[in-house]
Amino acid sequence: MRFRRWPDWVGSLIAFSCAMHCASLTVIFTLYPTLWLNRRYWESGLWQKLFWLERGLLALTWLIWTGAAVQGWQKHRRVGPAVLGSVALVGLTLLILSPLHFSGTWTGAAAVIAGLSMVTAHLWNLLAARQAEDERAK
Repeated sequence: MRFRRWPDWVGSLIAFSCAMHCASLTVIFTLYPTLWLNRRYWESGLWQKLFWLERGLLALTWLIWTGAAVQGWQKHRRVGPAVLGSVALVGLTLLILSPLHFSGTWTGAAAVIAGLSMVTAHLWNLLAARQAEDERAK
């Protein structure tokens, strides 16, 4: 049976998008702090919509990573990708759902690192699955 790769490809794309989102908002708020304080954006609900978007993407990330980790384990039985992805996911969860979310520049940097670690875990999972397929084909 062929390894279903879509959770890892979609997960990599979402994790990379998350990292870019965190990096860009951190840079924007560091360079232009008045954007964060602008009353018009609060009244329009923009910041609340961004906050709920982040929570929705976090939930989607949990679902996709769980599927990718289970499929990867069934295929290649390597612990490394699952550990890296799980640590990155727990880090993202703590950074997004805790009061740390609005703590400043270091939080954005930590979220970027966690997002890129998640991308690495997905790609590592793909590579391990491909290697397992090649070993079985021999």
